[in-house]
Amino acid sequence: MKIFADTSKIDDIREFASWGVIDGVTTNPKIIASDGNDLEPTIKEICKIQPGPVSVEVTTNDYAGMVKEAEHYASWAKNIVIKVPIIPSGLKAVKALSAKGIKTNATCAMSYNQAILAAKAGATYVSLFYGRIGDLGFDPYIVIKDTADTYAKGGCKAEIISGSIRSLLDVNRSMQAGAHIVTVPPKFLRQMVDNPMTTKTVDEFLDAWKGVGKK
Repeated sequence: MKIFADTSKIDDIREFASWGVIDGVTTNPKIIASDGNDLEPTIKEICKIQPGPVSVEVTTNDYAGMVKEAEHYASWAKNIVIKVPIIPSGLKAVKALSAKGIKTNATCAMSYNQAILAAKAGATYVSLFYGRIGDLGFDPYIVIKDTADTYAKGGCKAEIISGSIRSLLDVNRSMQAGAHIVTVPPKFLRQMVDNPMTTKTVDEFLDAWKGVGKK
């Protein structure tokens, strides 16, 4: 199981990388804008900190524009992956970029059908949006599980990324459903390591040892 950090905040990425628990980073235009970062210097710095895949999303739905933008981003570092929306022009771009040896992350997938088409087009990664699938009234666990099962049976090389994570339960269920990767916001990455009983137990052990030292 792989974990990506879903953020563009340099300090957070550096911290999680120091824990040894993240395998890559995902960003999108909304994340970059919300974090108040400039795209190019931020992505280049992330690529230096995290040698794993770093996803950068195109900002147009035009086929030619997506390919041109993707080629520009891909020139920044060897570990950059281009996020392309799962729309007809996006699938066309995924095919073209894959032929050029540029890794892609087909994003905004909300269904099994879309995930199958993205893999067929040659996507390196396919991002199924766990929380938003739930908003549509479907069970995201089943969508991910069915997709993972089909990928395995068909020998598909694409990896499923579960995104749109809104709780620790979403992280757990994504993993249990068979997602190859879960991209997790910093808030939930920190919650994953935190447990009040762990903190209490560690404090008890330390307090007991301090008592021994005073004898």
